Amino acid sequence: MHSAGYFYIIIWFLIAILVGSESTSSDSYAKSSLDSLLQQYAFRELSWQRTRTGVPYDAYVPSNLTGITISALMLTRYSLKWRVYGWFKEFVIPSGIVEDPYVRKLVLVYQNLANWSSFYYPLPGYTYLTPVLGILAYDAYDLYAKNLPELDILALEDPITIRFPYVQPAPEGSLPKCVYFYLNNWVEFGDVIDGNICETRIQGHFSIVTEVKVAPSPSPAAYEIAPSPSPTADENNHQKINSKMWRISMVFLVFAISGILIVLVRKCGLLEIRQRPDDSAAIVEPLLVNTEVPLPVEAPTRPLPENDYVLQVTQKL
Repeated sequence: MHSAGYFYIIIWFLIAILVGSESTSSDSYAKSSLDSLLQQYAFRELSWQRTRTGVPYDAYVPSNLTGITISALMLTRYSLKWRVYGWFKEFVIPSGIVEDPYVRKLVLVYQNLANWSSFYYPLPGYTYLTPVLGILAYDAYDLYAKNLPELDILALEDPITIRFPYVQPAPEGSLPKCVYFYLNNWVEFGDVIDGNICETRIQGHFSIVTEVKVAPSPSPAAYEIAPSPSPTADENNHQKINSKMWRISMVFLVFAISGILIVLVRKCGLLEIRQRPDDSAAIVEPLLVNTEVPLPVEAPTRPLPENDYVLQVTQKL
């Protein structure tokens, strides 16, 4: 392969990396924005009334997120570590849970993304059998705070249990799996217990999925049964036209990519040449513009008359 081929391969590889990183960052931003928005609405429900610890409060979401349900539960650090709370929606909260960093009170925000599950948590190659359920912990010091960072919670003894009330039947031959969406776009799969139970020791979003089976490709023998007929003259002309169009498209694509790279490089400032007023290039540039340099003006010489020339020669002799 020529060096030009390697160059194009590297260019396409870099473009794929840039597109993938932008897609990943955009997905992460959408998820964090949703969590932040739901946290604000859950805290608003707690701030409107005299909140009691250990009592869940269902909150409302904006109309553009209809279908999502949220709830807030305030607990003390002591009760979360030494007492079994029990059921909080589909989650069973055991004892022995610690948080980081240290807080006196915290709020557990429950999320049920319902029909928004695959939108905010796309999982190529899998189909959802249950909605995505989430549980996130926040500091309860200021119930009017916005954009709070999540606390890290860890179940030291028994795990947190998620019992899904309804699981769609999986296609024949496929195996349901628990999927865990943790922070920082970390995805993990696990086994389903008793058909509808998943377990975790940290906070995040959870669901039950199954892998989508792809139809098998036909065997090579199927192509040998009916060989393709020889191409006609019209088909040959059509193939030649397609070949020419393909070449023209490739040349246009190469020029387009080169132009995009040049624009990006110039935009990044890699080809920018800065000159100071006292730089030598700034002095030479005006000289290069006017290439015709005027000759110095000399006094015109008066032609000598013939008699004067003879007189001068005589004097010299």
